[in-house]
Amino acid sequence: MMNRRGILLLMSVGLVVFVAVVGASSLVRSVHETSLGRLSAERQRAFYLAEAGLDRASLNLRTPTDAADDLLTAALPTGSYALVQAADLLDPLRWTVTSTGTSHGASRRLEVVYILSPQSIFQHGLFADVQVNISGSAQTDSFDSRLGSYEDDPSDPDYNKGVNGDIGTNSATDGGMTVGGSIFIEGQMVVGPGVDPPESIVNGCGDPPDCSSFVTGDPWVTAQSTSLPMPAVTVPQGLTCSDFTVQGNTTQTLSPTGGPLGNGTYCYRNLTIQGNADLTATGAVTIYLTGQLTAQGNSVVGVPNDPTQMLFKMTSTAGAVLEQVIQGNNTFYGAIYGPDAMVSIQGNAEIYGSVIAEVVNVQGNAQLHYDEALAMETRVVSHYKRTVASWRELDD
Repeated sequence: MMNRRGILLLMSVGLVVFVAVVGASSLVRSVHETSLGRLSAERQRAFYLAEAGLDRASLNLRTPTDAADDLLTAALPTGSYALVQAADLLDPLRWTVTSTGTSHGASRRLEVVYILSPQSIFQHGLFADVQVNISGSAQTDSFDSRLGSYEDDPSDPDYNKGVNGDIGTNSATDGGMTVGGSIFIEGQMVVGPGVDPPESIVNGCGDPPDCSSFVTGDPWVTAQSTSLPMPAVTVPQGLTCSDFTVQGNTTQTLSPTGGPLGNGTYCYRNLTIQGNADLTATGAVTIYLTGQLTAQGNSVVGVPNDPTQMLFKMTSTAGAVLEQVIQGNNTFYGAIYGPDAMVSIQGNAEIYGSVIAEVVNVQGNAQLHYDEALAMETRVVSHYKRTVASWRELDD
């Protein structure tokens, strides 16, 4: 009997030990699998964080030469990312970005090579960083100088008129765009990024605003996804800037191989084109202005059959705001870029090209015909299109 009890006791102890061993083993395995699951989840989060970093890098590279607005690190609820951005020494339009995502103890590294393509700032007929005011009987439309001269007669075989005479602003505040009079815009109104509703920026066409009766775009107003970058203008080394006047009833012709640098680049302080005078060019020229541009009545500025040939870059001196005036019956064929300038288009002035400034005022019977060919003009680059050339994950 004692032996039987001993055997039962031993069997019970053995069973307890077996259950304990199995339980401990299961517990260890469960803890291990939980740890692996947690690590796997953290590695997955780290991967997504690294991808978030690449998305940010793509935004940084929209303006690669402006590091002031770059965000290279960020802490998010699930972890963080850190970026390293570098341009190829032999190709400034080829950038390599490494993004490291970290979530608790896990990290993942991704590497992407971006190819940048310069994008023209001249995407609108009229555009102002701060404010656009357009009134009177002003009108806008578009044409494409690559197809020939502007022609608005539909019965003409050389008919060349479009409906892309857009006006826009980076402003996201009430009054950033003010309209009035009997204007007519064959195009669209564009306001600052993220404005909802976008019509809240527009003054002058009712409350709530509705400009659809004189703006042909559908919708008549829209908000940008991001602000249009407007890089500052600086005068190149070696250029001297002095006052210059094109006397009335004379023609001044600029050369694409002329100017102080021999490359078609010129600089003036105050440039005046008097009545019945012409300022033209025999090829692509760039004119820097540090003072006031005045194009008086019955004058012609630019190249009539190709507005892309004459580009005005307006810069400020000691932070001064410039006032550039195109007035009277002046005809202007070209592009104006003045991120710190106020451009006033008055009277019966007629513009074939594009005007980009800090503030744009249009009054009277002014006509603006946006040249769609300027959308390919990259002497002023506003931002870069980013294309992924390669993508890979780096070893930990």
